[in-house]
Amino acid sequence: MFLKLLKWDLRSQRKLFILFFIYILSTVNVAVAKLIGLDWLIAIALILFVILSVTLMVAPLILLAINYYGDFYGKNAYTMHQLSVKTATIFNAKLLAGAIYMLAAVLLLGVGVLALVAVFGGTLATSSFLDNMAKAFNYFASIPDYVENLSAFGFWSLSILAIILGMFSAQVSYAFIVTFGNSKLLRRFGKVGILFSFLLYYLLSQIISYLTILYVPLIVVIEKGKGMIFRLALSTKTPFYAVADNYNGLASIDSQGIVGFLPLGSIVVSTALIVLCYIYVVHALNKKINVA
Repeated sequence: MFLKLLKWDLRSQRKLFILFFIYILSTVNVAVAKLIGLDWLIAIALILFVILSVTLMVAPLILLAINYYGDFYGKNAYTMHQLSVKTATIFNAKLLAGAIYMLAAVLLLGVGVLALVAVFGGTLATSSFLDNMAKAFNYFASIPDYVENLSAFGFWSLSILAIILGMFSAQVSYAFIVTFGNSKLLRRFGKVGILFSFLLYYLLSQIISYLTILYVPLIVVIEKGKGMIFRLALSTKTPFYAVADNYNGLASIDSQGIVGFLPLGSIVVSTALIVLCYIYVVHALNKKINVA
């Protein structure tokens, strides 16, 4: 049953292929503008490319939120809640379908960026274009070579994990906003309740993120090494105290060889928040109390 639901959700969101096609055309448009050599045309083409790149990442989330609302709280709600399957299973199928489309968008975005790097890095002849794309990819893949204690396996594992976590986190957040906006507390306000839910979630998540970056320990400090080599040092201090106590303020970070921080504590707290949102959504759906 889960596979049937997944197939149905994939088909219901296939209109995203139109956006994918337009994005590919925008990449070709930039290449043509570069070939013609008109600066103003290149600028317009790049602006359109950036706009479509942002849309490419946001559209799957918006479509999932619309479908999620329509299936559980809109015109299809009664039918969905009468199916002989847990509504949480339907939700999980939607999450996976959304993740598949978001992964396709990420891969397409990556190919588009590599294509532009190749276009602006050499000629547009087919062989040269493919060679330049390969060089651009190799440059990205060689990032671990510039970090003293980071293996290629660790880099790619963390990158893939971050992409997967990001895809599911965004979808769960949208589902939580819609679900909480249709709770007993906010349902009487209609769609205004969903807007309030969004503002409340955004405000609370920003406050939590800010506090955890300042006060929750466990960070990765990125330090300058010899030449272009960087070092990663794990610290149990927070970025706030690491800067204030060890590096005499933000102004002296560069002189101390500190490039930046990766707030692992904040990442852990944010992940825990997403897990709680998922549990809330699944609990609300399985209770089947919000039938329109």
